[in-house]
Amino acid sequence: MLSGYIGTAQDVVDIINSCLINKEGILDFFSNGSFISLYVERGYVKAFSTASIPSHNVKNKSALLFYHMSEVLEHPEGFFTFREDKLNENFLVLERPIQAEELVLQLQLVSTELRSLMEKVITPFAILKVQKPFEGMEKYNEKSLYEIISSSEDSILDTIRKVKELFSQGFLDIHQFYSVGEEKEKLHVEYLIKDVEARKINLSSILENLLLSKFTGLLKTQDFELYYVKGKPISLYPVNYDVFEFFINPNNSLQVNVVSMDAVSMNLYMLRHSDKRSISNLHGDFIEVGKVFMGISKSKSSGLITLYTPQRKFYVLYEEGNLRGILQEEQGHIKAVSQLKLEKPFWIDLVLYEPMGNMSAVVYLFLINLVYGTLLKHAGDVAQSVMGYIASSSIFLYEEGSIKYRKNPKEEDDTILSFLSTLLDIGYRTLGQKKLEEALEFALQPYRDVFKIMDVEEFIKLPDESASR
Repeated sequence: MLSGYIGTAQDVVDIINSCLINKEGILDFFSNGSFISLYVERGYVKAFSTASIPSHNVKNKSALLFYHMSEVLEHPEGFFTFREDKLNENFLVLERPIQAEELVLQLQLVSTELRSLMEKVITPFAILKVQKPFEGMEKYNEKSLYEIISSSEDSILDTIRKVKELFSQGFLDIHQFYSVGEEKEKLHVEYLIKDVEARKINLSSILENLLLSKFTGLLKTQDFELYYVKGKPISLYPVNYDVFEFFINPNNSLQVNVVSMDAVSMNLYMLRHSDKRSISNLHGDFIEVGKVFMGISKSKSSGLITLYTPQRKFYVLYEEGNLRGILQEEQGHIKAVSQLKLEKPFWIDLVLYEPMGNMSAVVYLFLINLVYGTLLKHAGDVAQSVMGYIASSSIFLYEEGSIKYRKNPKEEDDTILSFLSTLLDIGYRTLGQKKLEEALEFALQPYRDVFKIMDVEEFIKLPDESASR
């Protein structure tokens, strides 16, 4: 297998010329967040495949090949691979094989013509509308340029030039922009608060504003990141119930950031906290990054690729095989970037999508420590039996005076609630119902306002609701 980086249009041309001569197999290009695969045989392209076109009912396959390859030529920054492989059912077989020389020549012409047309059409997925009648207008009316190219019986060059002529003569105009696959909503990131010391702001007011504005994004300090969707906190990383204490008595040395982010991108960005890494901290010398991008795209997977360099980190977000966006982190701050410019040395992580919500587990851990602290205060002799349970647990550990999780918990883990119920049962037996409830209510009181404005009260179970007696 051959593989490597491409950075210029000339790189693309050189690879086509070298890989099509006396070789048989599949040439993959990955650029601008998508891939195209060419099946080549002794100097000819005989078939191709991409993630964004159907494998049937395509009238002009050659035109689509030139269109997608012109995209590679226009946005060449990416990767390529060549492997000896057989043609499979995912490929569209061309009406006639195309020689390397013809492919390169036509691509350069198509790229130039498309670039000129895009000044008028903006996007190949814009819907066009006939402004005044002309012969054959049904081939263009309420269709996108992409549809026109794929259904035309003419060459792609003739089709593009015809559309340009119809535009210049006033027969066609843009009707509406229609979002499909490649044009759907992209990554959104915006700092609403940046590096403000906790002592200089009213944290309660900020939390209330996040709730009322149905904020989606994250609130972060040097110690934690709290993720929100529509005004409701869904995750906290690292898991630490001390966050509730912070909002009551903030550590004045910490700096607060509030970052708005769309929900899809945020759920992918959150994967950097996952314990399930398909690739973990692997040096770039041992892996071809292009193959990782190609693999997640071809498998139509969702996930996060993290690339670390000595100066910065890059988070590459994928949704169902499509590149959603790239985040660059430098000096603790993130921003969306359009290109990935790697510097050596670098390391790579890959995490495939899994739900990362854990807010109920955070609140339950707070309650577990609250109940255990109450038991120690009023019935210290129960500590030994509780420590015995923790010592045998695969979920909990006791460290620095607190009960903690051994690993990131899952929302559906019934063992967490079971342990909370066990502690409450011990409390009922040793203190009695009334005394326990009064003690817990007193301990909870300072946090009630914070729970309310964080909208996590649903997780606060009263003893008589939680305990199995």
